[in-house]
Amino acid sequence: MKKKGDLALSVNAIVVIVIAFVVLGLALTFTRSIFKAGMGKLPEAISLTALEAEPSADNPITIADRIEIKRDSQVELKIGYYNSNPNPSTDAKLGIYDCLNPDGDSVYSTGKLPTITSTSQTVEPSSASAYKVILSENEMFGGISYICTIIAYTGDDIPTDLDDEDIYESKQFFLYVTT
Repeated sequence: MKKKGDLALSVNAIVVIVIAFVVLGLALTFTRSIFKAGMGKLPEAISLTALEAEPSADNPITIADRIEIKRDSQVELKIGYYNSNPNPSTDAKLGIYDCLNPDGDSVYSTGKLPTITSTSQTVEPSSASAYKVILSENEMFGGISYICTIIAYTGDDIPTDLDDEDIYESKQFFLYVTT
């Protein structure tokens, strides 16, 4: 009788060990799939959190209120754009629409308007996207603050009218050009 009891105990132990390994394998596979899915979304979260302020419906373009740049140089910026429109912002990119000098005159007519180099992204409604851009100063006068308007737009060229349907959003900021 003792031998029969010992054999039953060892078979039960083997069954428990096999079940434990199966459950452990399933748990590890499930955990790995959760982390793999999270890593796919991580670059989006990092790019938006890298911004000084996250874009929202109240603040659709997040750019510093004052940007300082040396004359004949460029600066790298991180800018956010929030699409508050009901439709996707297809191929949205950022650009400088115009700048005003302290006299209130437009810089656009002089051909020395600063430029922004940015990639284009499609931004879904009620969602945000982050842009890494290069702002280039184009021979503007140094030692002067300008009031510039940045726009999120679509198309090959920057629109010439703020009421243009190709402009998704606009925002003003100060651009100080040092000498």
